[in-house]
Amino acid sequence: MSRSPAPGPLVEVSVATLGLVVPLLGLVAGQAVLALRRYGASPAVDRVDVTVKPSGGAPAGAAVIEIAAFGDSAMAGVGVHQPADALPVQLAQRVADSAGHPVHVVGYARAGARTIDVLARQVPLVRRVPDVSVLVIGTNDVTGITPPATLLRLSSALLDALESLGAPVVMSSLPEFRAMRLMPHPLMEAVLGYGAVVGAVQRRAAADRPLVHLVDVRGAVGSEFFNEGTMSADAFHPSAVGYGRIADALVPAVLSVLGTAQTLETTHDHQAE
Repeated sequence: MSRSPAPGPLVEVSVATLGLVVPLLGLVAGQAVLALRRYGASPAVDRVDVTVKPSGGAPAGAAVIEIAAFGDSAMAGVGVHQPADALPVQLAQRVADSAGHPVHVVGYARAGARTIDVLARQVPLVRRVPDVSVLVIGTNDVTGITPPATLLRLSSALLDALESLGAPVVMSSLPEFRAMRLMPHPLMEAVLGYGAVVGAVQRRAAADRPLVHLVDVRGAVGSEFFNEGTMSADAFHPSAVGYGRIADALVPAVLSVLGTAQTLETTHDHQAE
């Protein structure tokens, strides 16, 4: 049963904001195209479908944790060249090391994906029930100006679909757009403005869902993406180091929904002894 919320005041405010942002985006569209041509786009790594083992080894017969990774270029590994450097694999390795269990992660993400693409083209590909789904989406809804009311409906439908897989969902907030040096001014201002709208819509869609955990990745590690080495050569996507910091921000929520927070605490206590 769909849980799509009624539009309400938030969408009314968002529509007003949209009316201000869209003309600005129109004015700078040519600038954006020129920037993309200048910097190009990094290729994504091969589709992720790997099992990682805890660095310290796992007990014989330890159950394998299943992670399903959905989203856009950030989850698809654009900006790095080795699968081990991609966000899904780095996250899986951290979960494996903390939980003491092997982790099998399957990446369904694709560069350029919007919320509707995850719903229509990624979730239907799932054939194995995950223990947790991890979602990174929204950047292309910002740059593609998905209308607020449409995005609210699609976000709710997507979270319904992910919940229907039978596993909790860990969802990342939008990234720190100001660190993406690819975007010139005034395109940056337009993206920041509409990014605030998209972020608010995502928070509303995720609210009152016990199985959905929205992580403020931007608040946790966003400022670090102004540091050298956290962005890839295209100045738009994270580097291996940057994806590692995003994984660091997401892993507590993943461990929490997997019921392994106590395991992590015990592991740290043993290491301290």
